[in-house]
Amino acid sequence: MPLKHSSTRKLSKNTLLATFRELIARATTMQGRNILGQRSHFAPLRCLETVFPPRLCHSSVQRTATQGIFVIASRTLVLALTISPLLAAAQTAPARYTGTGSCSSSNCHGNAQPVKGSEILHNEYYTWTKHDKHSQAFTNLTKAPGRRMASLMGLGDPTKEKLCLSCHATYVPSKELQGENYSLEDGVSCESCHGAAEHWLSSHAETGATHQQNLARGLADTVTLTKRAQLCLSCHYGDETKSVTHDLYGAGHPRLSFELDTFGILQPKHWIVDQDYTERKAPYVPLTAWFIGQATNAQSVLAALKSPTRSKNGQFPELSLFDCFSCHHNLNEEQWKQRTYENTPGRLRLNLAPLFMTQATIGALDKSVATELEPYITTLHEDYQKDGAPQALDALPALLSSKVMPLITKLDPNTATCTAVLKALANFGARMPHPKYEVAEQIGMGIQAVLATSPELAKRYDPTLKKLFATLSSSKSFNPEGFSKVIKELAEKVQQ
Repeated sequence: MPLKHSSTRKLSKNTLLATFRELIARATTMQGRNILGQRSHFAPLRCLETVFPPRLCHSSVQRTATQGIFVIASRTLVLALTISPLLAAAQTAPARYTGTGSCSSSNCHGNAQPVKGSEILHNEYYTWTKHDKHSQAFTNLTKAPGRRMASLMGLGDPTKEKLCLSCHATYVPSKELQGENYSLEDGVSCESCHGAAEHWLSSHAETGATHQQNLARGLADTVTLTKRAQLCLSCHYGDETKSVTHDLYGAGHPRLSFELDTFGILQPKHWIVDQDYTERKAPYVPLTAWFIGQATNAQSVLAALKSPTRSKNGQFPELSLFDCFSCHHNLNEEQWKQRTYENTPGRLRLNLAPLFMTQATIGALDKSVATELEPYITTLHEDYQKDGAPQALDALPALLSSKVMPLITKLDPNTATCTAVLKALANFGARMPHPKYEVAEQIGMGIQAVLATSPELAKRYDPTLKKLFATLSSSKSFNPEGFSKVIKELAEKVQQ
């Protein structure tokens, strides 16, 4: 039977919970004022009485019940005040990495098949371990090619080298941050992308837990596309703590390339952007992801060029920042008979593909921003080897942050916008008679993102896209003239 006070209000469960929350708040305030500083067993009870005074209860039954509540609440409060500093300290301490074993049960993410009617697929771990190359990143270090590369670099066992482990594993050198099930051999695992799980592992599975609450507990934000791109690029391009240098390329490391939308889909994707995903997190638009990936990659390129450590290799420039195929081609092809080399034969050219792509397409959203970017990119392209192009390196990051990114985040992915971007990509490619592979592949992936955003355009141009990708099947066999022929065909169709 619910308790009542003189105003006949029911003392329901919700009322008692609200009362207890107020009690905690008042007790915390009092503790801050040293009112509860003395070890008095009656202080919590007195605090409770200020919230819920016994005089409101008229009958002996009501009074007895109320006093029972006082005792329970007071004891709970004493416990809460005792352990709350310990809990706070635990939450603010660096989280430990718990390993893939904490995610792989069939009740969590380890099912072989998706679970119908669930907010998540429940087979994420299975998808990662069976189909995602990230799961094999550490294993690759144990194989002959990985060991050969390490040997050529003058390194020891690659499975023990920071240079290799920083991107081929969830690398946690501090033993204090390694949970019981943590293992380097997991490769690039869940916590490489989602962050150390100790503080959010349990709570993210709770019914009613929101994405924002999980983020507050330390879950890495991979929904915000700029943060997702920065995370991916930290390995797929490099940062101040890790990068693939020209020395490592010379030792046999594969060429790095990146495009946010395409790479996310081919990972393979272990989530579905449905109504539930959109409501809990955010919508996903392939074209927006492509744009953000290009702009974020452009920022990474500029940061590397400006870095005194990453832009140099001793007295020489760091050659990994330059276009690979300016030098790496078969001299027997006699390219000089067909190509102009922009009137600079034999000169190294920076690999500015993401900057070129951003400038070529942002005009579809705002022509004035494309116009503002163009002279700085041209200066960087032409003058970096002369004087480092300091003005361009200062101006371009600011323009990308202040003008390009706001346009992208407000992008309306309607058919008109998609058509404008498709035209820009096709025309940009058609203007280059002999495109470098690094630029050509980005054009192809950009067109793919446009068609993935607009089913209407996909119906019209998907056959041409397939022909375009056929010319991009291998960087070794890439024929620029073949690519140019197809991209010109697409440009003509889009103009009709």
